[in-house]
Amino acid sequence: MLRKEAFLNGSSNILGINLDGERLLVVYGSPTGIIYERLSAPVPAQVSFSAVLELIMVQADRLLTLTQAQHLPVPDRVSAAISGNLDAETGILGSAVDFPLWKQEPVRSQLALRFNLPVVVEQKANAGALAEYYFGLGQNIRNLVFIEMSPTVRAGILTNGRLYCNSGGTAGQLGNLRLASEGPAGLAKPGTLSGFASAAGMLELARKRYPQHWDEDVDIFQIIRDAQNGDPFAQEVFTEAGTQLGRGLAPLTHLLQPELIVIGFPGCLLAELLLGPARAALAAAADLAESSLPRLASSALCARLPELEAVAPAIHRIKAQAGA
Repeated sequence: MLRKEAFLNGSSNILGINLDGERLLVVYGSPTGIIYERLSAPVPAQVSFSAVLELIMVQADRLLTLTQAQHLPVPDRVSAAISGNLDAETGILGSAVDFPLWKQEPVRSQLALRFNLPVVVEQKANAGALAEYYFGLGQNIRNLVFIEMSPTVRAGILTNGRLYCNSGGTAGQLGNLRLASEGPAGLAKPGTLSGFASAAGMLELARKRYPQHWDEDVDIFQIIRDAQNGDPFAQEVFTEAGTQLGRGLAPLTHLLQPELIVIGFPGCLLAELLLGPARAALAAAADLAESSLPRLASSALCARLPELEAVAPAIHRIKAQAGA
């Protein structure tokens, strides 16, 4: 447990948490986006909320041991990005596809109780939008959509520096859009946008299309490396995924008319291997003049996105309080 009265003086330092059903990432960072230390740990399958809380505390203690050895100040706030349907007002996570045992879990209040610090929590796609807005391609952009790709495809929508949120935290679930009667599922329903274009969905797509080409234990990062190295089978997988992604972005484009749509991790690793087909499919499906289409780009932050998502909610709060 940390005690905030011991370090209210001085500049802000952030203990950041990025959590989904695969990995817990804890970081120590600053409001300028500098990350000094980070630790990650796998998250066991079918785990309860209380068990994940204990994992967070263990990893946070390890991280703070490292930072204290470097004589870094104790953090004065906690920032968290978490997958699932998070109500930003209450800090309660109603449900999450990658945490099936979680129901109406008081994430923010429990983190505040454990750390005895102010806590800001955001849904991961919203945290990604904030990271891009402050540190990435979204700087000086008024209307931005960020596409989170793990555990499902989800949109973080930011307009004039404000996130779009709804009661219950269910907004942004673009991945539920049905694109085909059948297809890969990932952690969603077969044939949906998440089925074709989430990290888990693209992995399943590769296994379905070319079951003899990769070992059973292949992961999405190996298939991405194969595509980057010219493997035509891997490139074909991402051409299909990109085409479906572009189709899925067409309704969002008509509804919001964003200036920029940023593709998050790990899709950003693919760059034009994914975005080329996506742009073509978006243009065809939206049937708009080129001048009315948003710019579709891979995150320039890319591999740094997970750690910046962890601290972005607190940075956004700091800047809002300062009137920035």
